[in-house]
Amino acid sequence: MKIDSNTIIAGLPALDARKLVSNIPFEKKGFSVRCFANRFDTSQRIAKARIEAFEFEGYFERISDDNKTPRWQLTMMAASLVQASAAKKVKRTTADKHYQAFLARVSEINDDDLYMYQVTKVALFGSYLSGTGPVSDIDIFVWLAKKPKFEAAFSSIREQRTKDMLAEGRRFKNYSEVICWPELDVRKYLKNGSRVISIQGHNEGYEQFEHKVVFQIIETIPV
Repeated sequence: MKIDSNTIIAGLPALDARKLVSNIPFEKKGFSVRCFANRFDTSQRIAKARIEAFEFEGYFERISDDNKTPRWQLTMMAASLVQASAAKKVKRTTADKHYQAFLARVSEINDDDLYMYQVTKVALFGSYLSGTGPVSDIDIFVWLAKKPKFEAAFSSIREQRTKDMLAEGRRFKNYSEVICWPELDVRKYLKNGSRVISIQGHNEGYEQFEHKVVFQIIETIPV
């Protein structure tokens, strides 16, 4: 699916709509107005209006309409929107170079103890799977986990490294970054500023997409 940056979806610019939908898990139990409001840090009034707009256009469907709290889930239209791209296509050879560089960064992260998280699994989906022709981007699911060697003392090691970073001049935008930087740093380096690499924000419901697992750590043994 290809989208135009000037297109409006559910009252939002298409790229903003895609970003919103891509941050909602594909879960059978769905989500409520309250869950939506909390996820996007907005009021329940605005959340309800936004949900209804996406429902009207076929991206959300109601799965609970009895006396219980109403809940919605994403439709296959939403799945297609997540995969959609507004970027100009690049040659397959160019995409291949970005993909190989991405895999090299996976190995580097897993081998370098400056990173406290490791990549345990990578799956491709979207147009790159076709194996031929130009592509807009390379859609990727990644799974991360704490490296076994850091597991037992993770919090204390993170705290000490945070102090060292602050002393060296690094600044964090908020408390969430202070807590989550070990994972955020891995995700940032995996992306490495590549316009071609598109890493999904979560993996819930990835089974609904045609995909191919290209990397996986079967078992991790603490060192």
